[in-house]
Amino acid sequence: MAKRNSITFALAALFVLGLAAGALAGIPDTNNSTAYADNCGRFTIAPCGGETLIEGANDYTIHVTVLDINGNPVTTLAATDLYLYHDELATCTPYSQADAGTDGAGQTQFTGTIYAGVSGDLAEGIVCDDLDLYVYAQGIILNGANPVCVAVDSPDLNGDMQVTVADFGKFAADYNCVSAGVPCDSCHDFNEDGETSVADFGIFASYYNVCSCP
Repeated sequence: MAKRNSITFALAALFVLGLAAGALAGIPDTNNSTAYADNCGRFTIAPCGGETLIEGANDYTIHVTVLDINGNPVTTLAATDLYLYHDELATCTPYSQADAGTDGAGQTQFTGTIYAGVSGDLAEGIVCDDLDLYVYAQGIILNGANPVCVAVDSPDLNGDMQVTVADFGKFAADYNCVSAGVPCDSCHDFNEDGETSVADFGIFASYYNVCSCP
């Protein structure tokens, strides 16, 4: 009798698992879905647009494959269903989307713009070199809940969705940090040369008082 009950229980468990797998078919699965970038590094975003992932010296194209719990491609996602995010971003609405919806293999990519700022800098404990992006599909985090190796910085240094004198004050406090012999804040080093200098000021100035959400 005990053996029969055990078999009955096992069959019931398999039935429930089968129902669950069926119910989750066609829904992005965190662990089966993958994402990776062509190169690792950091680029500059802004509320008004900033750089695209493919501008500058490196191509940071992010490739995504969206699979469901059964390992089958999720082919029904629109471009607006897929986005890049980090908890320290302050975002416009809408602010990020894939180049296109998923294809027959559940694949798409990101090469475009993120309309967002950063909610602070080193003064708030934020290190822009560590702001690696996560990929989401329909609000579900992908890639085993791991980020891709592409980080961001922004001239909007306080996350108020514009670039104003408040951001300049934060930037200016770090200006010529190498000459002053103090650690530089990666959130202010827009050209990633290890210091905050006139080259970074030129980048910051191009957004000053002219950059806000579309």
